[in-house]
Amino acid sequence: MGLLVLLVLIFSLVTSSVCTGVGSASEGGDVLCPLQCVCETRPWYTPQSVYHQARTVDCNELHLQRVPANISSDTQVLLLQSNNISSINTELQSLTNLTELDLSQNHFTQVSSMGLSSLSHLVTLYLEENHIEELEDFSLRNLSSLEELYINHNRIASIGPKAFVGLTNLLRLHLNSNRLVAIDSHWFESLPSLEILMIGENPILGLEEKNFLPLSRLHSLVLAGMGLASVPSTAFLGLDYLESLSFYNNQLRSVPRDALSMLPNLKFLDLNKNPISRVQQGDFQNHQHLEELSLNNMDELLLVERAGFRNLPELAKLELCNNPHLSYIHPQSFSDLSSLRTLLLHNNQLSLLSGDLLSSLPSLEEVSLHSNPLRCDCLSSWTPHLGNQSHLKLLESSFTICSSPPHLIGRELKEVVAVGGGEANSCLPHISPHAFPPAVNVSAGQPITLECWADAEPTPQFYWVTPSGDKVSSEVTAAPIISEEGRGLSRKKKKHRVVAPGALVIEHSEPSDTGVYTCVAWNTDGADTKSVSVFVDSLRSLDRWSDRVGGEPSRGQPWPRNSSSTAASLVVLAKVVRAQSVVLEWRLYPSGGPSSVGQEQQDAPLPLPHWTSATVHIDNPQISYTAKVPVDVQEYNLTQLLPATEYHVCLTVSSSPPTPTPNPTSPSSPVQTSCLNVTTKEAGFSVELVASRRSSVALAAVMGSMFALSIMALLVVYMGRRVQQHKSCGHSLKKYMLHATAIPLNELYPPLITLWESEVEKDKDDKEEEREGRDRAEEAGGGQIDTTKTYMW
Repeated sequence: MGLLVLLVLIFSLVTSSVCTGVGSASEGGDVLCPLQCVCETRPWYTPQSVYHQARTVDCNELHLQRVPANISSDTQVLLLQSNNISSINTELQSLTNLTELDLSQNHFTQVSSMGLSSLSHLVTLYLEENHIEELEDFSLRNLSSLEELYINHNRIASIGPKAFVGLTNLLRLHLNSNRLVAIDSHWFESLPSLEILMIGENPILGLEEKNFLPLSRLHSLVLAGMGLASVPSTAFLGLDYLESLSFYNNQLRSVPRDALSMLPNLKFLDLNKNPISRVQQGDFQNHQHLEELSLNNMDELLLVERAGFRNLPELAKLELCNNPHLSYIHPQSFSDLSSLRTLLLHNNQLSLLSGDLLSSLPSLEEVSLHSNPLRCDCLSSWTPHLGNQSHLKLLESSFTICSSPPHLIGRELKEVVAVGGGEANSCLPHISPHAFPPAVNVSAGQPITLECWADAEPTPQFYWVTPSGDKVSSEVTAAPIISEEGRGLSRKKKKHRVVAPGALVIEHSEPSDTGVYTCVAWNTDGADTKSVSVFVDSLRSLDRWSDRVGGEPSRGQPWPRNSSSTAASLVVLAKVVRAQSVVLEWRLYPSGGPSSVGQEQQDAPLPLPHWTSATVHIDNPQISYTAKVPVDVQEYNLTQLLPATEYHVCLTVSSSPPTPTPNPTSPSSPVQTSCLNVTTKEAGFSVELVASRRSSVALAAVMGSMFALSIMALLVVYMGRRVQQHKSCGHSLKKYMLHATAIPLNELYPPLITLWESEVEKDKDDKEEEREGRDRAEEAGGGQIDTTKTYMW
């Protein structure tokens, strides 16, 4: 009996357990969880980051062809990511409590085929990485509670002007990585609450005026990767509450300062990865609420000008990192940056930071300088800010090492500063190797800007030496342009001028401007120089290779194309100039006629293609001839020239592109021509033989006999003097030296390179004395060296 009772109790317990399990599985609904899906309660956050517990059905990555039919009606989050669903009919109509739906990475082509009309409580909708090509008008009108729409990474090329009608509560819209070519402000008229818009990585042809005017509540705008080359000044009109703006990876060559001035509450600005070559004066000023600014990964950024960052009272973090050519920051680049705490300058080409620059940042707490070619001989800059008494934190200090001078290479900057640097306590000027290329090629009439900047303490001053030897500084200009007006001549404007920090500007170039220009940076410790060859083509006759010739340029051997191409240009230069000869040299440079060296600092000679023939033609009123050049040489010596004479020299090269097999029926080989004007040097002493072409042979014989007799007479006199000197057994060194000094020194040595004297010593009285001295020297027939000019060759 007892055993029977025990068996009944066990059976009752088993039956109760089974019934309870079935009830829990079907609790809240009449169906079980869809096969292979996961059904559970998970944390869920609203767009305002409010925490909730949400009933979730997770059917991700199951290769489903359609939405499962047995989903509980009280489901709040449905995840169907990474399946093969292309359309939805009525499977979602019963899910009226749905707040989040993920349909990303499926095969949808239209929003209208998703069956979304009954989801009036939907808050977040993910549609990324489908095949949607168009957003039709009113296609989302029933999603009145929608706050987040992610429809990025599709193929959308067209959006109807009323596609977003009904989305009055939408806060976040992601349209990036589609195929839009224009932004229509009518789209945004139905989105009064939008706060975040990501529309980058679309092939937009350009922004328009007042493009975002309806989005008065927008806080964040991402315009990354759109190929934008410019921004209209009123493109952001109406975005009074915009706080974050990104121009990452566009084609902006200058800071869109006018457009940015329309954003009074901007806090975060991203200009990373744009071809901006310089931060100019006033680019970033009067942004009263800007807190973070990023200028990283800019391959063409060279320098930061004076007052580039001014009156930014709330700026706390400035990033200027990973810019491979950034080599100069003006000592007064920062003004009124009272809140800047973090300055990141690592992985650039900076060799020195001015002490004045660091002193202008009273709140600076940390700075990064590693991966720069740092100079450790300028302790006057480093010690006050990185010494033992400083509270400034040097980030990655163990990787912040010296690159110069030689005896300090590899040592930590902070260690050198702490011990005083030993004997390294000078700071000579050093012109950046990124200041300008070795040669510049422009067309006549174009302006030319030759950049020059240098690091030093004290801050260096600059002047330029023109091909004619004239000095040009910020106080002194050279080569005035003279024009005839009425009866007399009047000065109009100066030919050259120097602008800060040390750029030489030629407003209107002419062929006579061709030559070598030299920048000189100097301070009380010394000076540094760097030269650039400028070629101004009067006819812009640098022919390109014809596109009619078959074949494409190989990567190892680029060659010039026709005038519509920007592949490369041939440039001929005068390498050595003497009184009666000139050595020509030619190189192949990327073409495009750069007018600003700052934009062409990476131009380097390209490999010359193989040519079939080359000729040099020289022309002037006294001589004109054409000479053949040996194949594939890059230098040629012109001889038998007249001293102090200008010649027009042209190099013509006929080549064939590197095709595997030549086509005998193809047009004639392409031709390139490059010309320059060169003036030979003056001869210190010379013998001019005047001979008539009509003189007879007899006259020549007579002259030869007379010359022979003269030589014999001189030998007799010479032998007699030698006998007398032998008898006297002595030499007069004084007489010998007096006789030797009659030989002009500039025939024995090249013209000397000298630094210009200070401006105080160059007053008008000194110039008059020098002019009188030169006149007396010329009258005396001597070959004295003119030290009033600096000659470079």
